[in-house]
Amino acid sequence: MANKSRKQWTVPLLFIFLLSALTFGAVTIATSQNKLVSLLNPIKVVVNSSFLSPLVELFGDVSVGQKVFVAGNTILRADPDSRICIGNESNFQDNIVFVAVKNSPAPKAACGVSSSSAGERVSIAHQAIIKNSKIGNFTFVGFHARLNNVVLEDGAFVLHGATVSNVTIGKDRIVPIGAVITTQQQADALALKTEDNSKFQNEVLEVNEEFAEHYSELYNEQGFDAVTGASAAPKTSWNTNPVSPTLGDNVQLDEFVRLVGDVRLGSNSIVGQRTSIRADEGSPIIIGNNAEIEDRVTFHALKGTSIRIGNNLDTDDNIVFHGPLEVGNNLTIGDDAVLFKSKVGNRVTIGTGALVVGVTLRDGAQVPEKAIITTQKQADALKVAKS
Repeated sequence: MANKSRKQWTVPLLFIFLLSALTFGAVTIATSQNKLVSLLNPIKVVVNSSFLSPLVELFGDVSVGQKVFVAGNTILRADPDSRICIGNESNFQDNIVFVAVKNSPAPKAACGVSSSSAGERVSIAHQAIIKNSKIGNFTFVGFHARLNNVVLEDGAFVLHGATVSNVTIGKDRIVPIGAVITTQQQADALALKTEDNSKFQNEVLEVNEEFAEHYSELYNEQGFDAVTGASAAPKTSWNTNPVSPTLGDNVQLDEFVRLVGDVRLGSNSIVGQRTSIRADEGSPIIIGNNAEIEDRVTFHALKGTSIRIGNNLDTDDNIVFHGPLEVGNNLTIGDDAVLFKSKVGNRVTIGTGALVVGVTLRDGAQVPEKAIITTQKQADALKVAKS
């Protein structure tokens, strides 16, 4: 009986062994056919005395000069057979889109046939969108400006919310806030910038040259976590004792949010993806309780200024809040708006795409969609909601 029992098990055991061998072999073959190739080539955060935030979205042939600073969640994208070039001592702020697109018109440039390029000492402000353009030396592009197939000659100054396409902006010419420039005749009629504009440019460049140096030091000394997420600002000439952000109870930070320095965010607040609250230049940035902040919103302030916002802030996407700025309770603000150098009362509503710069908005003021409010007379004429 014992011999018969062993014979009965011989075939099943052999079958199981063969099946296991075949299965194992199949796995081995499949593994060999699916080898992984690392895209680490390597990570480039500090390169050529420049700092590119780890939160930058980078694709294609992108070249940078020395002492360049590129802030978080900016997109640098060059299509195949296209190129991006960024010259020495230039700075790109948060949530910029800077792209080179093949098979679309582009000006002649040393960077390449299909390219977007920035010369030396160029400043591009938060949320600007630039496509296939040649940006000259010592130029400035403001918040939410849009450039497509444009040449900015040296010294040109494009202000916030301007749309410029298929033209050349001459040397030292200024494009006003919210202007739409689509013909060369319009471009040639632009006024020259002022000495104050040039002074402002130099101040911005000085600040960002320190950022290129000191963010690089911070990364080299403390690593990835020190330049992503919620962290202290780097030491600079104006900030020798950096502090970390302070968050209230029940705060939710979504993916790729960047909080820097003396940020004080109230309880029960939500911050959406790729939003940046940077108190590395102006500080503090204070936002009250119950804030609902959506995606790709930027909070930043000029050196020596601050942002103070009350409770119940309610934003849409892609907004720029820039100090100096004081805001009361219950502000509601729409997509793509800009709020800069202003004082805002309680219960104010700012519509989609509106530009509010350098004014005081009284309690209950209602700013229409795409309005450009840059004088106190315009601000005082706004309708006021009943309390």
